[in-house]
Amino acid sequence: MKFGVSIPNNQGVQHVGELVELAVHAETVGFESVWVSEHLFHSTYVAKRLGSRPYHDPLTVLTAIACATSRVRLGTSVLVLPWHHPARLAKTIASLDDLSQGRVDLGIGVAVTEDEFANLGVPFNTRGRQTDDALEAMLALWTQDIPEHSGEFYRFSGLRAEPKPVQLPLPIHVGGNTLAALKRVVRFGQGWHGLSQSPRSVEQRLAEIHDLCAAEGRNPEELFISVRTSVQIMTTPWDRPVRERNNMKGTEAELLSMVREFEDVGVHKLVIDPATADLKQYHQSLDILARMFLN
Repeated sequence: MKFGVSIPNNQGVQHVGELVELAVHAETVGFESVWVSEHLFHSTYVAKRLGSRPYHDPLTVLTAIACATSRVRLGTSVLVLPWHHPARLAKTIASLDDLSQGRVDLGIGVAVTEDEFANLGVPFNTRGRQTDDALEAMLALWTQDIPEHSGEFYRFSGLRAEPKPVQLPLPIHVGGNTLAALKRVVRFGQGWHGLSQSPRSVEQRLAEIHDLCAAEGRNPEELFISVRTSVQIMTTPWDRPVRERNNMKGTEAELLSMVREFEDVGVHKLVIDPATADLKQYHQSLDILARMFLN
């Protein structure tokens, strides 16, 4: 089992430099990867959580982290693909992959914040089809000398697009629990990135992915399974069964048991989210979680 941590660019931390310091600490104590999130507006639950505090741009944060680290992988959990033009995003991701010497993990999703889509002028009801079109376009941009793509939302041809990523294929981790998202995993992804899933629900999703792989002639064993989960260490046991907890809430013994449950159902990596803007608390959490899971 590998362990990553969620860097709280989404929690209202005031300065990007403070987020970079957290990532450097995570690398120092042995975490395998760091992950950031994306929203462009303070929409619905984001507004409730942050008020007027900042939600920092994920790719700016990862670029800064890339310059300050040498080992940790750099993940997005997740970029909302319909909010990005694929040519612009493909170039940015390829450049970040070059800067980091091949450490990028591109997590993508479609989001559910209708008010945010409205503010961006992006249709909400076609976001799934637009995401599939963008993924096809980005794969063309990364693999073809003179990329050509003619889709429902994006079209280009006749011009070179550089750079290409260091990693070929660059890992695409598809987030989402719907049938459409799982089909997207099988069609485009190197992995599935579950958000707030219990071991039991992961087992159910993976059974669906295996069925979809069989229908498409794809080997499910080649897919990398990661789950992002918030963590709360308690001094007394929680009464909910470990297999049914959607976040890692419990005593240290219960959390270790939950890790084993995730591993048993086929999870390769847990991305642990302390879910706090309190920098002192976050740094302390990194040390405690490293002691629990990495030693």
